Amino acid sequence: MNGETISSIWTDILQLPGFAVVHLEEDRLHQRYLVTVVPQHSIGVCPQCQRASETIKQRRSRDRILDLPIGSHAVELTVRVGQFECPHCGPCFTPPIPFLAEGSHATERLLGRAAELIRHSDVANAARFFGIPEKTLEGWYYAFIERQQQPATEAPSGPIRRIGIDELSLKKGTGSSSP
Repeated sequence: MNGETISSIWTDILQLPGFAVVHLEEDRLHQRYLVTVVPQHSIGVCPQCQRASETIKQRRSRDRILDLPIGSHAVELTVRVGQFECPHCGPCFTPPIPFLAEGSHATERLLGRAAELIRHSDVANAARFFGIPEKTLEGWYYAFIERQQQPATEAPSGPIRRIGIDELSLKKGTGSSSP
């Protein structure tokens, strides 16, 4: 098999939405796979003006991201992303990476599986299973649980024109009464 086929197979195995495997290394000594992934498309949506940008100012990497193990091997990701510059309104931004757990060096799915194990056992056993220091997993676990309990925020139906009146109408579920 050639390198392109191997990358394609690993991209399918990992199932990281919008990302593809570009490098794979097996560390037999530490029983882990070191995997580098990049976005499949070089485009970002500006968080300010909501317009697309293809202008990459620089590239950034998030290293040592733990993912679910494969067999007896741990999986450690390096996630490379572009920092875009919006040609329309000017700011630089890095698009969010939905599979990364905020505030940790782990994927959301790893933390989800750890949370399942913790519900049936405890943090110490889950930490030992994943090879993560107990205090580290404990902090990640509680942050994960907190994120899961937060309700999804809804975007307002239109621009707020008058502070107070529009906010009250949004809470009541009626449209804005002011022009």
